[in-house]
Amino acid sequence: MIGHIIKIIQNQYVVRKVRRTSHNKDHYLSFFFREMRGNITLGIIQMHVTIMGLLCSHALSIQFLLLFASSLFTNCLTMNHSTATHHHECHQHESNALLSFKKTFIISKSASYNPLSYPKTLSWVPATDCCSWDGIECNELTGHVIGIDLGSSQLYGSMDANSTLFSLVHLQSLDLSDNHFNHSQIPVRIGELSQLRHLNLSHGNENTFSGEVPPQVSQLSNLLSLDLRSYTLDPLPYDLINNLQLKASTLTSLTQNTTRLEHVLLNFVTISSSLPHTLTNLTSLQMLSLFSCDLHGEFPVGIFHLPNLTVLDLGKNQNLRGMLPNFFSSSFVIINLPGTSFYGTLPTSIENLTSLHWFSISSCSFYGVIPSSLGNLTQLALLNLINNGFEGEIPHSLFRLENLEHLFLSINFFEGHLALDMFLKLARLKNLELSHNKLSLFSQNRAVNETILPPIQWLGLSGCNLNGEIPTWIMNLTTLNHLDLLNNNLQGEIPYFLFMLENLTLLDLAGNVLEGQIELEMLSKLKKLTVLGLGGGNKLSFLEGKNTSIVTFPSQIQFLDLSSLSSFSQFHTTLARVD
Repeated sequence: MIGHIIKIIQNQYVVRKVRRTSHNKDHYLSFFFREMRGNITLGIIQMHVTIMGLLCSHALSIQFLLLFASSLFTNCLTMNHSTATHHHECHQHESNALLSFKKTFIISKSASYNPLSYPKTLSWVPATDCCSWDGIECNELTGHVIGIDLGSSQLYGSMDANSTLFSLVHLQSLDLSDNHFNHSQIPVRIGELSQLRHLNLSHGNENTFSGEVPPQVSQLSNLLSLDLRSYTLDPLPYDLINNLQLKASTLTSLTQNTTRLEHVLLNFVTISSSLPHTLTNLTSLQMLSLFSCDLHGEFPVGIFHLPNLTVLDLGKNQNLRGMLPNFFSSSFVIINLPGTSFYGTLPTSIENLTSLHWFSISSCSFYGVIPSSLGNLTQLALLNLINNGFEGEIPHSLFRLENLEHLFLSINFFEGHLALDMFLKLARLKNLELSHNKLSLFSQNRAVNETILPPIQWLGLSGCNLNGEIPTWIMNLTTLNHLDLLNNNLQGEIPYFLFMLENLTLLDLAGNVLEGQIELEMLSKLKKLTVLGLGGGNKLSFLEGKNTSIVTFPSQIQFLDLSSLSSFSQFHTTLARVD
């Protein structure tokens, strides 16, 4: 799904070329794909150990932001100039300015978040043509430096407020992303680069600029893309990531003066205001990403109707209110609103979002029934409705979404009888989350070796009124890495086949009435298991060879729930071994 959505977004824009070595686009894409895959696993564990619904929304938002970044690195931060040849060597004063800029930094691998980073400035050597240097692009006719791409270049040091960089007045593109500027402020002289079309100062973790975004940024009237966001995989508190502040007056001026903006990425930039209605005048806007910006007030509904808007991410702005409008024709590929105060019902006109691939509104205040028209969004790959007030039956039209890979419906009030076999129609489904609803789940296929679900990786059926023994159809889910059967009424012994699901990282059987012995030798077969829940009403005991007085668990387990087990007193030595 990740690569597919990126291709959809990229196909809508011209991929602009920039002078780089073979380290460029493929390395950036590879890096961000790896970030995405890694974050899915991280999100799964975090989601279960704490409040599932809320953290699910955050995990999915972070995945989206990284997805978003991979597209931007290959589109926004480059220029519409061919660099196959150039007729002029660069001007000496510009070469000197670049060399002076280089001297203010040291090279440190730890300065860049991207594991595929490399020091581009090593090719910056005196007495050579700067137009041939890595990361530098010159105008073919004039020889002036018009592009600097030092993204992920392992630069460490403070940005000088009077840096020689600002003497390069012909610059159209400046990418200083993913370096460590030691919490410098963005210099006010950035406003002197009046021809800038693309500005990228984004960063990973805390390797960041800090302080107030200078109002001079809003005077860059030629800007097409502005990227000041943060991105991270580490579970840092958000207040450690929000290092930049953007005044409401600067944001308003930006939207008034830079009317051709196409991409605005301000994730984790503290804005602490409502959004200006002048945003609705940016008819060229294609991507608007404002995750965790401390936005509040009513969201300008006109933004939903911008003709070219493809990506909208407003996640983790809990005081931002709004309703989904009636949609007409739209180019939306991604709508991401988790952790906001958006409210109301889903309009039936949502069926007009025919290009939509990603729709996440978890931990909001939506309610009502799911319109059957949602089943007309045949391109949809992710649907996340976790932790809202939706009710009624899950519409059968959802089973027409043949491209759906991720379906999250937990923590709502869905009810009625639902045959799990129906999900076989969703052949691409990888993640299914139905926990904490009022559903009565059953299988139409009664065969012992039945297959009633596609080969999914995530199955969440916590609190789903499951009765009897653990279903045998689970044995066929050999790709499963997350199995949550918490708080049902499952009985009998834990079946042998669970220990053959070697990809499991999370297994939660707590809150049932299971009984019998568990052989630790069998549990050790689950070499990837990090989260194990067995307590909460079960009557289980453990066997390690012939010794039942001292029991040890696999060392990779990070979270272990044995609460309320009658034989809990055995495990004081066990728990000491769980990190």
